[in-house]
This record gives sequence, C-alpha cells and structure tokens, in this order.
Amino acid sequence: MSTDGKGAAVGRVIQGDPVRHRTDGWTGTVAETPSRLANHAWVNRDSSSDPYPEFVLLVDLEAAD
Repeated sequence: MSTDGKGAAVGRVIQGDPVRHRTDGWTGTVAETPSRLANHAWVNRDSSSDPYPEFVLLVDLEAAD
C-alpha cells in the first residue's frame, strides 16, 4: 500500500498488501483492486472465517506493519 510516510493512505493498494482498518482496527489482506482509479478494495479480514472479501473504501485503510 502506498503511504505518505506517516501511515496515511494515499489511495493505492496492491493485491496481497497487508492492511489495517483506520477506525475499527482490524487487519486483513487485499484480495482484489478493481482498477488503479478505484476508490475501494476487496479485503479479506484476518479474523473472519467468511471466505468472501468485503468492500472497503481506501480512505478507511492504512498499511499494516
């Protein structure tokens, strides 16, 4: 995931990137990004047994270290 050096997302993720939800704190892995211009990604939560990824806005994600 691209960041501004302070952990803030700048709007681009790559499939397989580890991410953290900014407000809820959960972590996951980017499953799919529809296009370079998309404002969202499909993310698999680490804590979920659901096999389907969920739709998350990029502004709600940050890189997980």
